[in-house]
Amino acid sequence: MGQQVLLFIVGVLVANILSVEDYALVGMLAIFSAIANIVLDSGFSAALIRKQDATETDYNSVFYLNIFISVCLYLLLFVCSPLIAGFFNQPLLTDLARVIFLALPFNSLSLIQTTLLNKQVSFKILTKINLIALTASGIGSLAMAYGGMGVWTLAWQPVILAFLRTVLLWFFNKWRPQLLFSISHIKELFGFSSNLLLAGLVNSIFTNIYSVAIGKLYPPVQLGYYSQGNKFSLMVISSVYSSLQTATYPIFSHIQNDKERSLRSYRKTIRFTAFLTFPLMTGMVSVAYPFIALILKAEWMGCVPFFQLTCLAGIFTILSTVNQNFAKVQGRSDLIFKLEIARTLLIIACLAASLKQSALIMVACLALTQILIYLISIVVIGKAVGYSWLKQIKDITPYAVLSVIMWGILLIPDCFLTENYLLLPVKIVIGILFYYGINRILGSAILDEAIRLVLKRKSD
Repeated sequence: MGQQVLLFIVGVLVANILSVEDYALVGMLAIFSAIANIVLDSGFSAALIRKQDATETDYNSVFYLNIFISVCLYLLLFVCSPLIAGFFNQPLLTDLARVIFLALPFNSLSLIQTTLLNKQVSFKILTKINLIALTASGIGSLAMAYGGMGVWTLAWQPVILAFLRTVLLWFFNKWRPQLLFSISHIKELFGFSSNLLLAGLVNSIFTNIYSVAIGKLYPPVQLGYYSQGNKFSLMVISSVYSSLQTATYPIFSHIQNDKERSLRSYRKTIRFTAFLTFPLMTGMVSVAYPFIALILKAEWMGCVPFFQLTCLAGIFTILSTVNQNFAKVQGRSDLIFKLEIARTLLIIACLAASLKQSALIMVACLALTQILIYLISIVVIGKAVGYSWLKQIKDITPYAVLSVIMWGILLIPDCFLTENYLLLPVKIVIGILFYYGINRILGSAILDEAIRLVLKRKSD
C-alpha cells in the first residue's frame, strides 16, 4: 500500500506537468517492456520458490542465465528501436526505447535476490527496499519534470528505479553468486517454468496488444487517456494483487503436501480476496469522476471511463491471481498455459469485433474478456484441485451483491452535490459505513478476522 501511495503521489504531480501525448509515447512501448521482462524471468523465480530443496547451483545457474538473457534482449531491442518508431510513425520512439529498455540489465541482477527474499517470506526487507527506491526515483522524476525534461522524465524513471532497487537488494540481502552453473539444473527448473513462461508471454502480448492497437488506430491522445486510466487503476489493483501473489505463493508452497490444509487455506484466501476487492474496486468506479477532477488538470478528464473499466476488470484479475497461484503450487503450470491460450482466443475475438469501434468500446471488450477468463479458470482449476466452480461462486457472491448495492447507494449523492471536493469524501464515508455496517449486521466472519489481524499488527 505504501509503495502504491508513493507512486500515486508522484504520478499525479508529474501528470499535471507533462502532456497526454507524452504518456501516449511511453504507452506505445509498454508491450515490448512487458514481453522482455517475462522472457527475462522465464518462470524461474516461481520454480525456485516452489522447489523446496533448491541448491546454490540452482540459484547461480539461473542468475547467470538471467544476465545473459537481459544483455541479448537489450541488444535486440536497441537494434529494433527504429522499426518500432516506424510502425507508430513516431521518430522520437527510437531514442526513448533505447533509454527505457536499459532497465532490463538492472532487473536481471535483482531477480535472484528478490526470489530468495520472497521464498524466505522476508516481506519487511522487500518493503523497505521498494519504499526507499520508489521515494528516491520519485524525487528524481519530479526534478526532471519540473526541470522541463518532458517525456524523458517517463523514460528515465523506470531505469532509475531498477538501478536503485538492485543496489539496495544487494546491500540488504547477503547472497552472492558463486562460480557455479549447470545446464541440467536449468533443464530441471525449466520443466516447470516453461509453461509459466509461455503463459506469461501470451498474457503480456494480448494484454498489451490494446496499447498497440489504440496507438496505431486512434489519435495519440486516446492512448494517453487509456494509459493514465489503466495506470491509476493498476495502483489500486497492484496493492492487492502483488500482496496476495507474493504472500500466498510461498505460503501455499510450504503446505503443498498437506492437501486438506492447502485447500482450506485456498478457499479462505478466495473469500478474503472477494471481501476486500469487490467493494474497493466498485467504490473506485463510483468516485472516479470527482477523484480524477480533483487530482488532475482538465485535459485528463477523458481518462475517467478508461479508469472505471479497468477497475472493474481488476476485480477478476485479482481473483484469477489467487487461483493461478494455487495451481502453480500444485504443479499444474500446464493449466495456466492452457488458460492463457483460452484468454488469447477471447482477446483476439473481442479485438476483431471492436476494431471499427471507439477506443473505449475496445477497452470494454478487454474488461469482458477478463471476466470470461475468470469464469473459465474456476471451472478448469477447480476441477483439478477439488474446489468446484460452484463453491467458489457461492463464496464470492455475497461480497459481489453487497458491492453492487453499495454502488447504487453511492449514486444518490450525485443528485445533491455538485462540488467535487464535497462529493468525493461524502461518497467514501457512505461507502465505508455501509459496507462495514452491513457486514457487521450479517455477522461476517471475514470482517472479524480482518479486524483481529489489524489490531494484532498494531499491538505488535
